[in-house]
Amino acid sequence: MHNIPITETGILPQIVIDYLNQDKKLNTFYSYTNTIENYKKLIDEKDFSVEKRKILVDVILSQYQNANIDLTNSSLVKSTIHSLSNSNTFSITTGHQLCIFGGPLYFIYKICTAIDLAKQLAEKYPQYNFAPVFWLASEDHDFDEINSIHLFGKKIKWEKVTNHQAVGGLDLEAISTQIDLIAELIGEKGKSKKWIEILRDSYSEKYNLSQGTTRFVHEIFKNEGLIILDANDARLKKQLLSVIKKDLFEQQSFHAVNETNKELKKNYKLQINGREINFFYLHEKYGRRLIKKRDNGFELADSDVIFSKDQLGTEIEVYPEKFSPNVLLRPIYQELILPNLAYVGGPAEVAYWLQLKAVFDNYKIQYPIIVLRNSFLILGKSMNEKIKKYGLEIKDFFKDEKLLTDLFISKKSETNLPIYIDKVDELFQNIFDETKNTDSKVAKEILKTKKEINSFLISKLNEVKQSAKLKNEREIVSLLKLKEKIFPLGTFQERIENIIQYDYQMNENLVDIILSNSDAFNTDLKILMD
Repeated sequence: MHNIPITETGILPQIVIDYLNQDKKLNTFYSYTNTIENYKKLIDEKDFSVEKRKILVDVILSQYQNANIDLTNSSLVKSTIHSLSNSNTFSITTGHQLCIFGGPLYFIYKICTAIDLAKQLAEKYPQYNFAPVFWLASEDHDFDEINSIHLFGKKIKWEKVTNHQAVGGLDLEAISTQIDLIAELIGEKGKSKKWIEILRDSYSEKYNLSQGTTRFVHEIFKNEGLIILDANDARLKKQLLSVIKKDLFEQQSFHAVNETNKELKKNYKLQINGREINFFYLHEKYGRRLIKKRDNGFELADSDVIFSKDQLGTEIEVYPEKFSPNVLLRPIYQELILPNLAYVGGPAEVAYWLQLKAVFDNYKIQYPIIVLRNSFLILGKSMNEKIKKYGLEIKDFFKDEKLLTDLFISKKSETNLPIYIDKVDELFQNIFDETKNTDSKVAKEILKTKKEINSFLISKLNEVKQSAKLKNEREIVSLLKLKEKIFPLGTFQERIENIIQYDYQMNENLVDIILSNSDAFNTDLKILMD
């Protein structure tokens, strides 16, 4: 493995680069930077009640039971869950949508970064316990974002009519057909057999998608003490009552984030925009629908459901579980129900968390440390050898196709022509400088000739480059195919390809390799080479 600075890859938005570099423009948009010393400051400021801890542990244990997970076979997970009852235990959280079968690679990278952070904190502060938590985005309703994976260039897609329902409650009817397709692709021998067994056991039709995802993630990380939480629970939602009312009836979240957005958009593209109301309603018939203001009351978007203010107030008190926070208030909910110190997220998540500090301040909730998850690039032996053969480095492949091709040609057909052109240009400039104060007419003619010759030479240089491209056309095609493997479908590898594709071909466990090379305090892109 070797690293390259992730800020040099071009895959991060500027706001995340500035956050990592601790640019002063962002100082007021977060509390503490991600240094191991700052976690002690957060711990000293933390106030999380015994009652909340008890509710949290009860909910988690009941969810594992409902998912038919026997914790007697996962002693570390069991002890980590129970440790949340203690005042000296704190969580490190990451989360994701319920992408089937593990989704894209960064789904795994996020979890590994959170686990690593918990381990490093436990080593630094042995007087405390640190529990890595994976937050299931079970209330999300965008089924099209989670219903497929890519394996060896093929798209495995689960078709289902969801009626806009929150995805966590979806039954797993007919998902076995997609597992059969995966089995046809990778076979059922050796490590591939292990993966097919995990998929069939996890995504059994007797579970819903939230439970199936819990079983899948638990099976992969059961030896790491990872806790998996579905926060769509009435016992937990009761803790959100005050926030729901202040958002719906006073639009406090909207006003807070708007002030932040006014400042941030002076320098950055915003990741999220504030809404007047930042809660959805989980309706039995219409699914997850945005709550909108109307004259003398409220309505559910794209439905005929209407509430008066009093009716909605009663719904909040009696059925808090029906109210689902959007992307702006989900972090608030997370910090309300967990004794949390950090959130591990991808570039887009880091960007929108930086928009939320004022919202946290408004509700008087502690703002956690925001940690950029680790990124990895997995290269096979043949890919690595080809990169060397081309005389290039892996970081060169983050350039666009034209720049990459030009770089390859410049290395393949090294020429001093650009140097000579510069020397000719410099010579004419010297002649012009010598004559301009003596004979301005001659000087103008020299300057004109200088420009003509420079234009002529550059055009010939481009012809030479084009000839070199034609001469090396086959190698260039091969070069760009190699780039496509790093950026399948034009997107960075970690955002498309699945853990199964790489793990089943290896002698070692890929998740173990990723875990052993994760470092929550080092944001470099980590290149794993076979």
